Amino acid sequence: MDFKTGKIKKTLISINSILLIIIILFTPLAYHVCNRGYYETLHEDNGVFSILNKNDVLDATEEIFKFFTGRTTTLQTIQVRYSDESISTAASFRPEEMSHLNDVRKLLVKIFILYCGSIILFVIMTFLLIEKNIKNFIRNMGIIFTISSSVMLFFIIILYFLGENFPVLFENFHQIFFPQGNYAFSGGSLIITLFPYGFFNDFFIRLVLSSTIIAAVLLVTGIIFTNIFKFVKKYGQ
Repeated sequence: MDFKTGKIKKTLISINSILLIIIILFTPLAYHVCNRGYYETLHEDNGVFSILNKNDVLDATEEIFKFFTGRTTTLQTIQVRYSDESISTAASFRPEEMSHLNDVRKLLVKIFILYCGSIILFVIMTFLLIEKNIKNFIRNMGIIFTISSSVMLFFIIILYFLGENFPVLFENFHQIFFPQGNYAFSGGSLIITLFPYGFFNDFFIRLVLSSTIIAAVLLVTGIIFTNIFKFVKKYGQ
C-alpha cells in the first residue's frame, strides 16, 4: 500500500465512521416515528384514551402521518371527540398548533434526507474499501464499527445524564430546532392532549435504548472483525 492509497483509505474510513454514527442515531427514529402501533401504546400508557375518543385519536394520528409524509397538506379537517360523551364539542388543531406541526414536518424531512443520504454514501464508501485481500477489508470495517459505536455510546451516556432532567432537555431541544418559539401551548390544546409530556419522555427513552443496542452490537462486531484480522494475519498464509 503506497502513501496515496493509504491516505485515501484512511479518509474513507473516517467518512464512513461519521456516516455510521448518523445511521445509528437516526435508525431508531426512522423506525419508531413510522410505527403506528407504538404510537397507540404510548397513547394508552399516557392516558390519552381516557380523555379523547380512541378511534378519533387513531384517525387523527393517521392524518398526522399523512401530513408528515406529504400525502395531505392540511390538518384542518381533524376533529377529535372526547371520551366523555356528555361533551358535545370536538377538539381540533388551532392555527398555531398546525404551524408547529408543519415545522416538525420540515425538520423530519431534513433528518430523513440526511439519514437516507448517509445510508447511500455508507454503502458506496464500503464498496470502495473492498479489495482482493479480504482480511484488510475486515480490518477496515472493524475499525469503522468500533469507532462509530464507541463515539455513539459516549454520546448516549451524555444523553442519559441529560435525560435525567428531561423537561430541561425537551425545552432546550425546542429552542434549538424551533427558534421561532411556536411550541408553547395550553394544557387543554389538542396537540398537548394527544402528545403529553410523558409521550415524548417514553419516546426518548425508547430511542436511546434502541440506539444503545445497535451501537453495542456494532461494537462487538467491530471487536470480532479486528480479532479475525489479527488471527488471520498471524496464522494465515
